[in-house]
Amino acid sequence: MDSKQAAHLLATLLDTYRGSELSSDREFFMRLAFHFRDIARLSYSLYGGRSHLEEWTRRLVDLLYTQYRARPRRAREVDRVRERNPKWYLSNQLVSTMLYVDRFAGNLAGLRRRIGHFRDLGVNLVHLMPLLDCPAGANDGGYAVRDYRAVDPRIGSMDELVALIEAFHDDGILVQLDLVVNHTSDQHQWAQRAAAGDQRYQDYYYMYEDRSIPDQFEASMPEVFPQSAPGNFTWLPEVERWVMTVFHEYQWDLNYTNPDVFLEMLDVMLYLSNCGADVLRLDAVPYLWKKIGTTGQNLDEAHTILRLFRVCASIVAPAVALMAEAVVQPAEIVRYFGTDDYAGRECEMAYHVSLMVLLWDCIATRSTRLLRRGLESMPEIPRNATWFTYIRCHDDIGLGYADQDIRACGLDPFLHRRFIVDYFTGRYPGSTATGSPFMVNLRTGDARISGSAASLLGLESAIERGDRHGIETAIDCLIMLYAIVCSIGGIPIIYYGDEVGYLNDYSYLDEPDKREDNRWMHRPRIDWNKMARSQDCVTVEGRVFARMKQLIARRKELPEFAADFPAQMMDPANEHVVAYLRYCADYRTLVLANVSDVTQIVSFDVLEESGIDPSAADVLSGRPAQIEGEYVVLRPYAFLWLRHSVFGESAPSQTTQAVTTQTREHTR
Repeated sequence: MDSKQAAHLLATLLDTYRGSELSSDREFFMRLAFHFRDIARLSYSLYGGRSHLEEWTRRLVDLLYTQYRARPRRAREVDRVRERNPKWYLSNQLVSTMLYVDRFAGNLAGLRRRIGHFRDLGVNLVHLMPLLDCPAGANDGGYAVRDYRAVDPRIGSMDELVALIEAFHDDGILVQLDLVVNHTSDQHQWAQRAAAGDQRYQDYYYMYEDRSIPDQFEASMPEVFPQSAPGNFTWLPEVERWVMTVFHEYQWDLNYTNPDVFLEMLDVMLYLSNCGADVLRLDAVPYLWKKIGTTGQNLDEAHTILRLFRVCASIVAPAVALMAEAVVQPAEIVRYFGTDDYAGRECEMAYHVSLMVLLWDCIATRSTRLLRRGLESMPEIPRNATWFTYIRCHDDIGLGYADQDIRACGLDPFLHRRFIVDYFTGRYPGSTATGSPFMVNLRTGDARISGSAASLLGLESAIERGDRHGIETAIDCLIMLYAIVCSIGGIPIIYYGDEVGYLNDYSYLDEPDKREDNRWMHRPRIDWNKMARSQDCVTVEGRVFARMKQLIARRKELPEFAADFPAQMMDPANEHVVAYLRYCADYRTLVLANVSDVTQIVSFDVLEESGIDPSAADVLSGRPAQIEGEYVVLRPYAFLWLRHSVFGESAPSQTTQAVTTQTREHTR
């Protein structure tokens, strides 16, 4: 559809609205006019050639207008603020966490009572993991949604969620919610109607009477959970149909080739936006479009769907950012920020999966070779997009390295992945990690890794042995990894429990619906008596919490850590040391981190290349680096943030820190 046709269609649609509406809701219609060409182009790309496309577009505009009218006044005010500052999510002030409401605080009311914990830590973006209504028992941790407009009654109600979000906002804390866009629970009303024989709702899914088409799909589609859910289709005896179930048999894949499905999910997206969400995490986006003869992942149409979601949200809820959950190869992840004409106009955020797995590689190998190679080969992302940087999340650690990068480091991809799995599951000689293998594929030998960060770094085994040195080493390693996460660029995620060094939680073995999924070992039930020890600097929890809190506070003082100033990788001439420079107009900070358990040295050459004086103070300690001759000395798992200012200051003073923190608390 060309510009002239789009303009004519827009004029036709606007004729249906009365003059009073055009006047009173001028903001909506101005945004609609601004974005309508994209709506027309993207809609035509997905559904062009269908006789009812114009009528479908009319329904789309009506949906947008209805949700705009329903948008609360407070949310509209935030929309206007963020329209004036569209890169708000690139700020160095943002620090995130993610948690399960029930496992963290019991329910929504309990979480509201814990808001002070986030304020104390310094976190100001809280990702509430799946909390919408889902069946009891097997539900993939809430990712099998039964009702998109209801909260799981076991933790509260939608009214309580809205009130909780408002309470977070009152405290200056933003909220991220999950939206499962690829599939529904088999108990969702659409699925129930499809199972009852309703053809309209059968068309919401990929449903077939025999195996002929499913077998064509299966010929090229990989298995996501080969151990627990082999294949991509499930037989439904009650309706005598095969339904596509890429993840689990109780999660039915939505069929976006049906334009009605897009409207349904757009309506859900805008509804959750109107509930107060600041960020929506769109789950499993690589799978949104399936095509016979392909893997069913990362297809161009999936990107078109996301772009259309983004354009529509920009009309109704421009304050809301979209985050792509895409655990795929590095070159594919970057595409979810948008490419070509839509660069930076698809999803604003994505998980930096590559950084996560490369950091764990550093710990196992004591080498940064693969990290440097992997990061240097990553395509650049648009300037108005950003990563979520992290070392742990709710999911397993998948070893999604690019094979060519492994080979470039002189390693065999198969053997290297096997080593990493063996190391972090404690099977490699000398390893103190206590992780577990996840989703072992006996045919290919592939596997992923489960376990909390602290346990993977040896804290669990050190505590069991009563090894004080091992405990301190594990803590140092944990903080060093988070120092990288907080400084390399993007929005850092402090995964819940990591702020106090939480160990693996094996209580999931007592829960019948969870015991077969060992990812629950790093989805702990929080013991608030244990968390209370975070205020005692003598305890492990207190030592970890104090250092994590300091990391977050210092990060917020460094404008060069904002996401729109990309990290410049440096060569420290030492494969055991990570080195990169962060800089803006007035400041530059060199980050050095020793990923090994042996003291390392770095030549002054890397400081000179970075414009950093050897006498520069470390931002965290306020003291100069340890110097021997013409080398900077880094003890095992140590790190430095060496800062230079054109104003002659190498680091913020403690007094400046205190005043700035008090000012923020007052103005929040």
